[in-house]
Amino acid sequence: MKNESRSRFRSPRQISAEGDNQALDAVRRIENAFFDLSRPNTAPRRILVEKLAELARTGEAFSTDDLWQGLRAAHGRIGRATVFRSIEQLVESKVLDRVELSDGSHRYRVCGGSHHHHLVCTMCNRVVDFRECLSARKFEEIGRQHGFTVKDHKLTVYGTCDRCLKSGGK
Repeated sequence: MKNESRSRFRSPRQISAEGDNQALDAVRRIENAFFDLSRPNTAPRRILVEKLAELARTGEAFSTDDLWQGLRAAHGRIGRATVFRSIEQLVESKVLDRVELSDGSHRYRVCGGSHHHHLVCTMCNRVVDFRECLSARKFEEIGRQHGFTVKDHKLTVYGTCDRCLKSGGK
């Protein structure tokens, strides 16, 4: 199976209709992750790749259940286990980010693959990427102060987005 072309997942309809580089990059990363995991090129997986490319283009965060329900409504039978397992595999492959919301639940987001963090609106749960970061030296200092050797970090900043502030949110 590993000898097959990585393009075996590509949906010609999606790619030809797609002009956005971020979505094309997401499709390539998703296809490569499935290829590396030796996942077969099934119709449900092609549908999932197409939907994730759309979500990459819009930047929308999603829950696994909402994704599954939407795919099922649009395409008929698609297995819950296929969607849930695929999402977890894509998180492990670092193609998707799991973003914790202020209420303790989480959403997923197709992210660019480069180092970044997230801003989360506590009113509407909108998620925005940002690239600013503390220096590695600062993280090392923080770790030393608490008896840790820092190997990695993930930062989520919670607040209220402009849209919610304008509509009266706190």
